[in-house]
Amino acid sequence: MGRVATRPLEARPSPVGLLPDPRPKNDLDASDLGLHSFPTGSRSASVLSYPCSNVGGMASQQHTSGPPPGSRAARIQAGLTGVLADAREGLAEDFPAGAQHLLCDLLAVLAAGLGALDLALARLAARIRATGALAGSGHTTVAGLLREHGRSASQAAAIMTVADHLEDYPGAVAAAEEGRIGFAQLALTMEMTEKAVAGRCTERHPDAADYRSKAEHIMVTAAEKGVADRALKRIGNQLPQRIDPREHEQRHQDAYADRGAEFTTNTFGFTLQAWGDAASEEIIRTALDHHTAPPGDGRTTKQRRFDALVQLCENRLVAEGLPVPAPAEGSDAAAALAAPRPDEGEAVGKRRRGLSRPQVNLVVPLEALLLQDGAEPATTDRGRLLPPSAARAFTSDCVLRRVVTDPVKGLVDIGRARRTFPAPLLQALGATAGTCQWEGGCSVPARWCQGDHRTEWWEGGTTTPANAQLLCGRHNREKHMRRLEAHYRARRHQARTGKAPDEGSGGDDGDASLPGAA
Repeated sequence: MGRVATRPLEARPSPVGLLPDPRPKNDLDASDLGLHSFPTGSRSASVLSYPCSNVGGMASQQHTSGPPPGSRAARIQAGLTGVLADAREGLAEDFPAGAQHLLCDLLAVLAAGLGALDLALARLAARIRATGALAGSGHTTVAGLLREHGRSASQAAAIMTVADHLEDYPGAVAAAEEGRIGFAQLALTMEMTEKAVAGRCTERHPDAADYRSKAEHIMVTAAEKGVADRALKRIGNQLPQRIDPREHEQRHQDAYADRGAEFTTNTFGFTLQAWGDAASEEIIRTALDHHTAPPGDGRTTKQRRFDALVQLCENRLVAEGLPVPAPAEGSDAAAALAAPRPDEGEAVGKRRRGLSRPQVNLVVPLEALLLQDGAEPATTDRGRLLPPSAARAFTSDCVLRRVVTDPVKGLVDIGRARRTFPAPLLQALGATAGTCQWEGGCSVPARWCQGDHRTEWWEGGTTTPANAQLLCGRHNREKHMRRLEAHYRARRHQARTGKAPDEGSGGDDGDASLPGAA
């Protein structure tokens, strides 16, 4: 990559009127502004655009006299004029057959150049603030000056975000200078990282610079892979969970420990309040949504959700053979009780068609199950981020489908669905166990339990009777919470002493001091 060739064109109108250089002539050079060259290897064009429509327009009207002849601003203005002239000539040029790719080369150079100019604007904005150059200019903010010269409010905000944090993000700025990320990605990296730094737990992360550095690495790594801005913003919203999944896990466990439900009755009715953790919310909401009738029958959303809860309870009573008050003929409850149960087709060896059990849908990267640093957290189809223990509990007995994605192309491949626990194995476990196999004892019947791997399948455990057991949902979730506690305790021990813990003293697979599954 070489320098951009420029040439002053006396007869052509200047595209913009730049402010006079606030420093002595030889005190500010192009390298200070990031005008080394246009990185032609840039992955994407910046969303911030050069105001070509203002050629000879608003900007020139603001400074009718223009920059002083021979000044640095005048030379930059002439150079930009030459660049635009070359671009116009390129559009009018007739290319021979097979040489049309030169148009693409022209577009790539201009798009990369926009990013370099935006970074130069950010450096200049930072210098204007530092030197107080706005004094006497008639402007109160640099952002206002940018907007007056053709930049939108969002473009000006992005430039000022970068200007405010140039010294805080050396890695991200270097990536932008080298064309590995675009200017828009640089601004988004700084914006989302600063949001994460401001919202961090200062007791766990007192060093803001260290936290910022970790977040910067995650964002720049993703941006260099070419992810779309929307995906990069989603990653930015996940920074607290990616940087410290242990904090996410602890807050989840606190919410689980504080769980509860409370009935309040009066003469004519009752009130039911419930609260708990995000994983339990997903289970309850999925079940209710599956049984909630669609709108249009005159009931409010709250009324339909209440009726779905009653229907769930009635279904359970019927499934257990317990008496249920006879519903009025033609009511929702009567229709629900007359409907086929999801299990009926399987009970007689038939394949279900169009009728499936309600399921919690979860996207879980393998790195999250393996507790790798910086891994993307598990996400439900409602957008809820779940901690590692909840993701592990859900994936211990589930319908698993491998999905391969690319940060740029999106979905690449999707595999066949398979159950982590085949039905015959679950039936065999139910015949021999009878109840939940939690070590401390549990009376939940086997038909309500889930299959569980003693050694998890993502750690190489096999789905065999010797490696399988039944756990109720509560104890399955608690098992993984306790294992995560042991895992993080082992990591703290290793970080403090430099030695791995002894086997059985607090590793990922268990802790002798914690009750667990058999």
